[in-house]
Parts: sequence; structure tokens; C-alpha cells
Amino acid sequence: MTTTQEQPVHVEGRLALSGVLATALPHDLGTATAASRYTVPVVFSRRPQPRELDLLHDKSVTRRLAEEGYSDVELRVSDRRLLITNTNLQDLKSGLAHLVGTILSDISVQAEAERAHRSEELEALGMLEEQRLEVIRQSAAEIHFD
Repeated sequence: MTTTQEQPVHVEGRLALSGVLATALPHDLGTATAASRYTVPVVFSRRPQPRELDLLHDKSVTRRLAEEGYSDVELRVSDRRLLITNTNLQDLKSGLAHLVGTILSDISVQAEAERAHRSEELEALGMLEEQRLEVIRQSAAEIHFD
């Protein structure tokens, strides 16, 4: 009987943002008819892992944004883009970008810690299973039919 262990997910570096996707900003930006608040699409450095997405959509992120004065801002994910809603480029320049970067860094660190913990748990369970099987093999080997 063999055991299989779930392989830990390897993630290349922390989740970060590489820059604003300027071509996806509102086409009338900078004109008299442009809205003062809009969605700013930002490109992730890599595809977010499922746990990172869960943490990003947690209510604690909304609270953190509100505590820093960005109660109308929401963070949404679309494929490899973070959509920062109800904001503008000036808000991002004046501190929101730093806050979002810090939030993503914290999320990435937490998700990695959880992955490492889970990996350690799986390794410990695998060792227990091997020990259990060895006890069974030894017990079976002690049986003689003479």
C-alpha cells in the first residue's frame, strides 16, 4: 500500500502589481466630460492563487481601505488584472497605490505562510501513515505458519 501526498503549490514570488493598464482607462479621461471617479485596471505580476483571491475579497480588506479614507474604493479581480473601482489616478498617486501594494504584500505573505503550514501538516500526516504501515508490516512479519 502506498501513500500519496499532495504537492505544495509553488508560487513564483509575492503577488504584486506591475502597473496601470493605461489603454484600458476611460477613453474620455482628461476631457471636460470625464468622470471624476472610475475603475483603474492594474496588471498583476502573476496570476493570483485561489487563497490569495479569497483573502483579497475578505471584508477585512474593505475595512482596511475604509480606515485609510477610501471607503468607496473596491478591489475586484478580472483574470490577471486588479480592478480598483471608484477611484482615479490622483488618489492612486497620493497614497492609494502604496496602500493597495501593502495589502497585496500582506495577503501574499499570509497565503504563503498558510501553504507552508499545510505542507508541514501533510508531511507529518505522511510520516504517521508510513509509521502505521510499518507497524502493520512488522506485525504481519511476526506471524509464522510452522
